Amino acid sequence: MSRRTSEFSRRQLLGAGAALPLAWSAAAIAAPMPARTAASPLQAKPDYTLNIAPQSVAPLGRPTEATLVNGTLPGPTIRYREGDMFRVTVNNHLGVPTTCHWHGMIVPNYMDGVPDVTQPPIVPGGSVYYEYPLRQSGTYWYHSHYQFQEQTGLSGPLVIEARDEPHAYDHDVVIFLSDWLDQTPESVVPQLRGQEQPTAATTAVPPGGFTLPDGKPFAVDINYPGYLMNGQSNAEPWSLNVKQGDRLRLRFINGSTATFFRIALANHDLTLIAADGQPIVPLTVSNLLMATAERYDALVTIQSTGSFTLHAAALGTSGQALGVIHTTNSPRRPNTKRPSFDGPVGGFTDYAALKSPYPSTLPEGPIKTFKIDLGGKMKEYLWSMEGQYYPEIFSPDGKAQPLSINGGDRVRVLFTNSTMMYHPMHLHGHFLRILPQAGEWNAPNAVVKDTFAVGPKQKLNIEFFADNPGRWFFHCHNLYHLATGMARVVQYLV
Repeated sequence: MSRRTSEFSRRQLLGAGAALPLAWSAAAIAAPMPARTAASPLQAKPDYTLNIAPQSVAPLGRPTEATLVNGTLPGPTIRYREGDMFRVTVNNHLGVPTTCHWHGMIVPNYMDGVPDVTQPPIVPGGSVYYEYPLRQSGTYWYHSHYQFQEQTGLSGPLVIEARDEPHAYDHDVVIFLSDWLDQTPESVVPQLRGQEQPTAATTAVPPGGFTLPDGKPFAVDINYPGYLMNGQSNAEPWSLNVKQGDRLRLRFINGSTATFFRIALANHDLTLIAADGQPIVPLTVSNLLMATAERYDALVTIQSTGSFTLHAAALGTSGQALGVIHTTNSPRRPNTKRPSFDGPVGGFTDYAALKSPYPSTLPEGPIKTFKIDLGGKMKEYLWSMEGQYYPEIFSPDGKAQPLSINGGDRVRVLFTNSTMMYHPMHLHGHFLRILPQAGEWNAPNAVVKDTFAVGPKQKLNIEFFADNPGRWFFHCHNLYHLATGMARVVQYLV
């Protein structure tokens, strides 16, 4: 990512909202965005049209009803350049409502795609046209925020190329990881609550799964039958043909519903250059830990001729998604054996090792602090933020209070995870700083992200500058935790 792009990211953190066009103003944010009918004119011709429709697919061999974008799994890659205007039409060909959220993008509030928070769901047969200026670059993704559609395939990559790219490479490659459930996801929660007979997906995962680097086990809810890399299973792995000496930019996107991955490319180190679309000081590792919904960009130079397996191991299980990067004169030979994951590790277990190359400190302003305990009731399968469950129907007292802030606030959130599971947390509409240690609010180069994982019994602090008015979703990105309460709304007071 370029210095210019990074400075823009910093301006977003510092609150440059006053310089943004009318579409970002409070008046525009408050305006309704009605669904477009076929007869309604567009403001401009869309660059991409996303047709959301049902389709039966069998990525693991068993036909399953899916929710696809333009008939592909994952959906097509949306690719723009920093400074472009984002122009996308979403058409709903389903028999039920849908939405589309642009994960990690700084968008006008009413285009954020969260049903009943930022926009009404797109009704069956309806369409919505999205248009906003792209004032950032990096690796992002899009997905449904309606019920369990994300689990059934409604997601895809979103790449914004930097206007002034500082890194040279021969191939720009998206690696989109997902977990696949070959049954109806709506039945999973009742099974986990003991209200329905368990299936293979809700039976205990056998011991011996992939662990964290310190050897500790990793707890999971769902025993997935398989995992996909760029929509392909291990029976027919995704592959890329390259030449010896080629330099690749690998854009890793964890587009899973509930899975954390540990990633390694055989015989090669990875040099991490970005986290959640934001630049970091280059960090060379031998393997990468990714929480659900995180993204990391890595550079790798193919050192020799041969076939090199890309392993994405699903933590807590013995499953993995495989890909193959091979040179022209070498046939692809996927190694299905369990990887050992030796050497230096980067990712969610050590955010302090990720450094912004530019100062990320926030401006002076009123400090608003929230202390949030991430809790859960396993027997009832309910997950909470500070003892409250979203939506209100899950709360014993009928409340899931918004977190209220004012424009110009320096918002600090102190997390404590009281559960034995990792929670991948995501704040919509903002970049945020992850503090390396409690109390280090002035750490000059704290990493800037939009998604972060809070480990079992861990304390973790984040902060962001309140410069994008509206109502924004703040939630666990494990879809089953979100669906059973672990979410709140952050609202600006006007």
